[in-house]
Amino acid sequence: MKKNALIKRISITCIVAIALWLFWPAPPEQQNKTPKIAEHTPIIKTIASTTPQKSVKNNDENAVMPALITSNESAPFVAKAYAAELTFPAYSQPLTAQDFDRLQPNHFNPQSIPVDDTGTSISAGLSKYRYTYPEPVIANLSGENIDYAEISLVDIDSGKSLLTRKFKQDENNNWQSQFAGERDFPSQLQATVTASVNGKTITIALALKYVDSVATIESFDPAFNRESDMVINANLTTREKGLYRVRANLFDANKQPIAHLVSKEKLSKGSATIALKAHQSVLQGKQAPFYLSTFTIELMSPAPGKPTKYGDSAVNQFEIKDFATSSLSTVPYQPSEQEQQRLQLLQNMAQGG
Repeated sequence: MKKNALIKRISITCIVAIALWLFWPAPPEQQNKTPKIAEHTPIIKTIASTTPQKSVKNNDENAVMPALITSNESAPFVAKAYAAELTFPAYSQPLTAQDFDRLQPNHFNPQSIPVDDTGTSISAGLSKYRYTYPEPVIANLSGENIDYAEISLVDIDSGKSLLTRKFKQDENNNWQSQFAGERDFPSQLQATVTASVNGKTITIALALKYVDSVATIESFDPAFNRESDMVINANLTTREKGLYRVRANLFDANKQPIAHLVSKEKLSKGSATIALKAHQSVLQGKQAPFYLSTFTIELMSPAPGKPTKYGDSAVNQFEIKDFATSSLSTVPYQPSEQEQQRLQLLQNMAQGG
């Protein structure tokens, strides 16, 4: 009996591990590192920009956010969390003001670094993490006792410095520099800020991406109802064919967040349309006008080792007028067969089956 109990426990642990591996969200592109301070040598600091220190409440891949708990507790926890996820479809997840990473998906986290034992520090950052040609790259630097500062753009792969620009100080003691974008910039870049502070040379390395757009959202069609969904067709011009993912945020008349919308579809090169859908479950009690913005266009990696490519939008915000949410079916979301199978597996595990 003891042997059977041991085998059962091992089996449950293995299944939980597999389930967590299946549902765990993808890691961020970069991670913060601990700054290092030196008296007379440069300080190198690479920062993560697109992933703020905020957990994602819901994930378009139906990810379950497990905790580090024992195997006996894991299965019920994961099953309950995943069941809650399935209240809403993956393509239309609730959005709140606390979901900073979805509201500001291209945010760059400035980095502050102390320069002496008295608390003096300088802070450097970029206006965003990912730039699309022909956008200029804008860098900011602030702090006391800065005598001089410059920024160099470096190709991470080759280590080659592509260009250097000086910072200029304004009347508020802030320093700014910028350089024009180029279509053939390497996508993996480092902006190295070098500043002279009280006679010390301080260096901060800021990671960024510079991309040439592979697709552009040109316009949107008026919203229409399809069973339980409000559907908005986005019209794109694609420069490459492949599997595209388009993300957008939906806001109410007071510009408060309602939902994070995601659509994924294979598109051909040329003119294409992809549908974004808001499920009735996130629109209950809401009235038009609605606003669609914060667009992210990705050409998904076709194979391991191949990078994701990005697009842009010629539309900053699309207003959805005169849409009656009462026209939508109020039938609750029905999980797909695959989602139901995953939930059943987790529920069986939770019951010790």
